[in-house]
Amino acid sequence: MTMDHAQEIRSARAILKDDHQEGLAALNAIFRAGSPPDPPPDGRYAGEFVALNLAPGLTPLVQGITQAWMPWKGKTFEAARARGDNVFTRDSLALRAFAFRTTLGPGRTDPDRQVLKIDYDLPVNPQASVRRLLDELVQIGDSLYLGKAHLKWWWGRWQLVAYFSKTPGGRLKPSPRRSCSERHKVARSAKAN
Repeated sequence: MTMDHAQEIRSARAILKDDHQEGLAALNAIFRAGSPPDPPPDGRYAGEFVALNLAPGLTPLVQGITQAWMPWKGKTFEAARARGDNVFTRDSLALRAFAFRTTLGPGRTDPDRQVLKIDYDLPVNPQASVRRLLDELVQIGDSLYLGKAHLKWWWGRWQLVAYFSKTPGGRLKPSPRRSCSERHKVARSAKAN
């Protein structure tokens, strides 16, 4: 009997605790077994970080900061327009930020695999940080996706910095679509209370 894909991710995450490199290799094997999402994701999808891989000492610090300051909750995709953005929570508010565009293409570290590329290099994103990210997504089950996040360092080298997943049944509850200025008003109002 074979292990289901969600269990494979949980097992790889458990391996990470004891042997970081072996856990990353297990996640990479799962990713490489995936295929481009078919059909492409459309709508909101809940997500979770599976593994961060920055540098010894830095990874737990960054993980703690992101969980406390603005936890990532997933992505919103607009398949027909090949774009989307990320969903975060802050003080019980759902915030959408960091727009991206999507294309199919070869993986950055897996050029022999087709992936859904999630490219943040857009003028609306902060140039010194978010625009240097490239996510890649593959489908590994009927409603299960595994992603890689790559960061382009200032000296030009790319590094795989994280794995993330969209888990079965992980659709986010719909929320009213608000313009950026409306979201800022809501955020200011919440802080004032």
